[in-house]
Amino acid sequence: MLAKTIMMKKNMLTIVSPSLPIGEALKVMETEGLLSIPVVDGKNFKGSIEINKIYEKFFTGDEDKDTFLTNNKVEDFLRTDMPTIGANEEIENAVALLEKMNVSFVAVVDKEIDKFLGILTHKAVFKQFTNIFGLNQGDRLSVIAYDVPGQISKLSKIVAENHGDIISFVVINPNSVRDLKEIIIRVKSNNMREIKNKISLAGFQVND
Repeated sequence: MLAKTIMMKKNMLTIVSPSLPIGEALKVMETEGLLSIPVVDGKNFKGSIEINKIYEKFFTGDEDKDTFLTNNKVEDFLRTDMPTIGANEEIENAVALLEKMNVSFVAVVDKEIDKFLGILTHKAVFKQFTNIFGLNQGDRLSVIAYDVPGQISKLSKIVAENHGDIISFVVINPNSVRDLKEIIIRVKSNNMREIKNKISLAGFQVND
């Protein structure tokens, strides 16, 4: 799935410009309950500001509150190492960046024209993977199978022949056992006991 299909678009976001006084940016963040916020100059993504870093600089500095809020700009607190991905990249790339960079969002950009399009957050990515895995839908069936061609087709046929509706397949390859794999199936059926029985009779190991 591509980043552009699940991103929060720019027109849905609260953003600030680099030249905005930090006091005004703080008001926006506190009002909307935001811990970080994208910084955009025209169409270009510049980075983000984080509320904890702003407070940290104030409490470790020697400026009075009014001076601090008025004289400092957003650009003075800019985090410039924020990761970006192209709109047509797979969301798996965003997952890797969110984990590696320890950030609250990944910026989505049109890299050909250097235009900011939106962001991908932990919540959006997690929700999408939840949907892909079919969590909270149907029954979970864990099957251990030999890592040979045709196993998924064989399982699919057994489930279908016994009036089951497959919601999702997830294949896990255990690192410790090369010739085996675990197949997690989400199935909607009123006949799960019979499906499990037929899968076992076909030579698979069914985990309870």
